[in-house]
Amino acid sequence: MKRRMLIAAVPVLALALASCGPLTYTLPVEKRSDAAGNVDFGGKLPGIVSLVPRGDSDSTLMSALAIGIAEGLEADLDLDSGAVPVYSMYADEVNLDDRAVVEYLHAAVGVDFLIVTDSMTVGELTVEIPQEKAYVDGAFMQQSIVSLPYAFRIQVFDITVSGPVERLTQDDVLQWTLLSDAPLTRLRAVERVGSELDGSFRAMGRNAAERFTPKWETVNMMLYVYDDRDWTEACRLAYLFEWEKAMDIWYKEAESPNLRKAACAAHNLSVACGILGMDNMAEEWKARSEELMKQY
Repeated sequence: MKRRMLIAAVPVLALALASCGPLTYTLPVEKRSDAAGNVDFGGKLPGIVSLVPRGDSDSTLMSALAIGIAEGLEADLDLDSGAVPVYSMYADEVNLDDRAVVEYLHAAVGVDFLIVTDSMTVGELTVEIPQEKAYVDGAFMQQSIVSLPYAFRIQVFDITVSGPVERLTQDDVLQWTLLSDAPLTRLRAVERVGSELDGSFRAMGRNAAERFTPKWETVNMMLYVYDDRDWTEACRLAYLFEWEKAMDIWYKEAESPNLRKAACAAHNLSVACGILGMDNMAEEWKARSEELMKQY
C-alpha cells in the first residue's frame, strides 16, 4: 500500500560535521502511514451502525462496541467528541448483501463511509479458581479467573464501491484475574466482572478503530548543508517547514559545476519532494543525486 508522509511537529535539529565536505542536518519528523485496513476516509466523516438481533440480551454490549469504535475514530482523527454518528438497527431489517439497502443506510446516516458491527455472539461467563495463589504487595492472594468467549464482525462500506472494502472478524476470549483474601463464589466473581463488561467492549471498539486510521511514527530525515549563507538559509527554512522556499535555493545549487554540491542539493530536493507528497519528483531527484555522487 502506498505510504504518504505528513508532518506533525519539528523537534530540535542536530548537525554532524563531516571531515571534508558538507554537514549533515538531521530533522526528525512524524511520518503518517496508511491505515492497516484497506480504508482511506479521505477526510470524510464515517458513521457507525450496529445490527442487533431482536430480544438479544447482548445488544448493550454490541452498542458499547459501536460507541468504542466511534470514540477511537474521534481520537485518532482528531474529531470532537460525539462527531461520529452511531445508530442501532435490527439485524432482520438490514440485508448487507443488497446494494440498495446499503445505499439507503449511507443516506440515512448521512456519510460516505459506514462501519457496521454485526454477527456478535457472547458466550457464558466461566469461573476457574487455581490452587496457586498470587503474591502481591507482600501477601498471598486467592485468584479467580473469569472468562468470556465472544465473536463479532466489523465491515466497512464505501458508498462508491459495491461490497465491503474491509472486513474484520474477531473470535476470542476475554479474561479477568480477580484477587481476594478468600476464594470468591462464582456468583460474586461474575458480579464483579459484570460491572466491567460495558467498558471492556468499548475498549475493544477503540482498539478495532485503530485498524481504520493512519498511524504516526518518528523518522529522521537527513539533509546536507555547506558552510555557506545560502545553504544555511535553506536548512533554516526546512526547519521552519517552508520547504518550497528551501527548494528554490537547492534548485540553484543542483546546477552547480561542483558535482558534490549538486549531488547534495539533489538529495535535499528528493527529501523535500517526499515530504510534500511529490513522490515521482522525489524519485527523480534521488536518482539524480545518486548519479552525481558516482561522478565526483
